[in-house]
Amino acid sequence: MLTILVVALQFLQGNTCLGQCPTKVSFSLPGALRQPACVTELNLRGQNLELLPGNVEQLRRLRLLFAHENHLRHLPDNLVQLDSLRVLFVNKNSLLDLPPTIGNLRRLRQLQIEQNMLTELPPSIGSLDSLRYLMSAHNNFTSLPEQVGQLTQLEYCDVSHNQLLFLPASLGRLQSLRYVYLNDNKLQHLPARLEGLTQLEELNLSNNQLEELPASLGRCRNLKVLILSGNQLKALPNSLGQLQALEMLIVNDNQLTALPRSLRKLKKLKTVIVKQNAFTPTAQRQAETALPGVKLYF
Repeated sequence: MLTILVVALQFLQGNTCLGQCPTKVSFSLPGALRQPACVTELNLRGQNLELLPGNVEQLRRLRLLFAHENHLRHLPDNLVQLDSLRVLFVNKNSLLDLPPTIGNLRRLRQLQIEQNMLTELPPSIGSLDSLRYLMSAHNNFTSLPEQVGQLTQLEYCDVSHNQLLFLPASLGRLQSLRYVYLNDNKLQHLPARLEGLTQLEELNLSNNQLEELPASLGRCRNLKVLILSGNQLKALPNSLGQLQALEMLIVNDNQLTALPRSLRKLKKLKTVIVKQNAFTPTAQRQAETALPGVKLYF
């Protein structure tokens, strides 16, 4: 959340209205529509709105739109004409869909749509080539469009607490991704090729239905935190021994009977949590001997 606030503040700095505009930005919707050329930020949070006005496209200099915690079920199609928009908060509404041409918001960097009733992302989302933060937890997605793989600037992606059954193969091409949260879905497998996630630092896959992990996960050389709790894993791939930056591995509540010997190669590994698995006392001692500098929790 701190990251989100910092991003918002960065956009606020340096915003100026035209010479004839008041120095104070209007936060009321009627006031904004009376002086549309002056408005760079609009805060409509928690105003019990069921609709955004159809003439919202008049706010052509709008950079930040906060419309979260309302009762919106749809967004007006002409919202995509706000080509100066950088930040869009519409989380905690009742949204059923997004405008099909949302990809026209080419300057959008942060999109918060969590806690709605969305079932899909429009394919045009792949055109949001400035997008860095995508928060879409607590919706009803069963899949993501293949076009997600075109979000080359994306750094933070939260699609947790949905109904995802699978992930697009294109996800493995997102070289800017650093934080990915896919926990609490229904994933049974991951894309085979994940080696393109070269900047990935944290990956949360807990509470899914994974039975195995692709060997390519070991190519994510910057990965520091890997969370795999609450799956159906019987073994971990030896390729995890290639994760030279890994500091924490959490694999609670699976079906593991041993840890890969390759983990002993990981000089930065500090913590391994494997509670509620199938380790015998002998297997526990073997793991402790192999990883003497690691805090192990069985």
